[in-house]
Formats: sequence, C-alpha cells, structure tokens
Amino acid sequence: MRIKKEIRSIVKSFNFAFKGLWFCIVNERNMRIHLVVAAYVLFFSLFYNLSRLEYIVLLFSIALVIIAEMINTAIETLTNLSSPSYDMLAKLSKDIAAAAVLIAALFSIVIGIILFFDLTVFTCIFAFFTESLLNVAALILSLILSCIFIAKGFLPVRRSRQSIVRRIRDSQERKGD
Repeated sequence: MRIKKEIRSIVKSFNFAFKGLWFCIVNERNMRIHLVVAAYVLFFSLFYNLSRLEYIVLLFSIALVIIAEMINTAIETLTNLSSPSYDMLAKLSKDIAAAAVLIAALFSIVIGIILFFDLTVFTCIFAFFTESLLNVAALILSLILSCIFIAKGFLPVRRSRQSIVRRIRDSQERKGD
C-alpha cells in the first residue's frame, strides 16, 4: 500500500513538472524560439563529427538556456502575481531574470561558434540542400512551420499570462472564503 502511495506521489510530481514545461512552451514565445533553435542546432550537428564530449557540452548549453528561460518565466509569473501594479523592484527582478537568460544564450552562441565554425562543413551542408529540390522544400517548409510555431504557438490552448494569473487569484480568493 505504501509503495503505491509513493508511486502516485512520484507520478504527481512528474505531472506537475510537465505542466510547468507545457505552460512555458504554450505561453512563452522566447521558449519556443529556444526550442526551435535547439532543434535546428541538433539537426545541423549531424553534419559534424562531434565527439561525445562535444555533444555533452552542446546539450548542456541547450539545457542551460531552456532552464534559464523557465526560471525567468517562474520569476515573471510570481512577480505578476505578487505585484499586479507597476513596481520598480518588480521590474528589476524581471530584468535580472531576463539577463540570466541572455547570459545563458550568449554562452550557448559562443559554444556553437567553437563547435560549428568550419567552412568545409558549411559547404557540405550547402551541397546537401542544393543537391535535391526535396531537401530545399523540406528546409523551407520547416522554416515556415517554425516561424508559425514561434509566432502563434499552439493556438487552441494558448492563454495569456494575465488570464492565468487572474484564474489563480480567483481560486485563492475562493479558498480564503
């Protein structure tokens, strides 16, 4: 019986984590940008002969940016909840969290330049896409779909952060009654 309770608790924890990830993807344009860039970087990394260590560094830098963006989102959400009107300290906390994402992204760009700046591989990538009209069409289609995903997200499930904060406040007020 106790084991079942522990398993349910673990499953609930994972469920909460996936809900948080989903919230970020659905509601945060910058998260979608990071995910799209990560997907393209991982695709184009296949053209390189990266070592395991280089892939570890690459994956670490991608994870660092995504984690920083999620922490930034959490800080922004908590700040909006605790300070609904404009407050200079609230703005400062949001700016600092955004700066953390910027530093992580710049760090990842530097890693990308170190790992991927190779003109011979650039020509191989160019040849790959110019040798077949299907490859060019797939690249163009992926770019179009990526732009739509970044701009619109998942249209049917998207909610504004303000409406979510409003729902949270309403549920807190009902609990307080």
